[in-house]
Amino acid sequence: MSQASFAHHHTQGAHDFAAANREHFNEHATKLVEEHPFARKLGQIAVEGLRGAHPSLFSKETTEVMDFACGIGMVSQALQPHVKHVVGVDISQGSVDVYNQEAKERGLASEIKAVCANLRGEPGELDDARFDLITCSAAYHHFEDIVTMTRTLAFFLKPGGSILIVDIKAAPDGRVLFPETHLHIVPHKHGLTEEMMRKAFGEAGLVQFELKDMAPFDNPYLPDAVWFIARGVKPAEGA
Repeated sequence: MSQASFAHHHTQGAHDFAAANREHFNEHATKLVEEHPFARKLGQIAVEGLRGAHPSLFSKETTEVMDFACGIGMVSQALQPHVKHVVGVDISQGSVDVYNQEAKERGLASEIKAVCANLRGEPGELDDARFDLITCSAAYHHFEDIVTMTRTLAFFLKPGGSILIVDIKAAPDGRVLFPETHLHIVPHKHGLTEEMMRKAFGEAGLVQFELKDMAPFDNPYLPDAVWFIARGVKPAEGA
């Protein structure tokens, strides 16, 4: 799930959230399940929510997926039974190594595979692969510039393909939702608003924007958080 895999855009002299995330998740990749036992369950809940909200996007026969900011592969593993193939992408090499080792141990290496890459939305990246579906779960709040990030992801969609984002909704009172210990890797410490997501998707040229709250679930890490699913679609050619 990840938390780290965004194109590196930051202001000169400002805190470098990309580098901070890369360092944090490289350090914690081998310890993530131990430190956050709920992480695997959260990956399953995220995929259940995505499939419940948008069942037509998932086909074992045809759906090619990029799991962006894939971390050690919790979401990818949950996606695997429901799609044809998953390519995980993350800027943390440590996370990618754990992802691929787990995939091998679980006999999934032919169906899910991660690469370490700092995507910019340029020709030649990922061998010019294009995807029916791009997922990104519990990571958008780690991306300093979600407009540029969404535009980068849209580059890798096939025409008619969808982006699905699972993340944390800003609270009505605007309070900080994340613990102090993680604010160095979370630029959106208040969560994300529907307006922010709509703007990012729109500026990336995506259409049919929709955002839905997920059903409440117990999360020991962020017990009061409201999670959402946002969708955008890359227009079909000639549309």
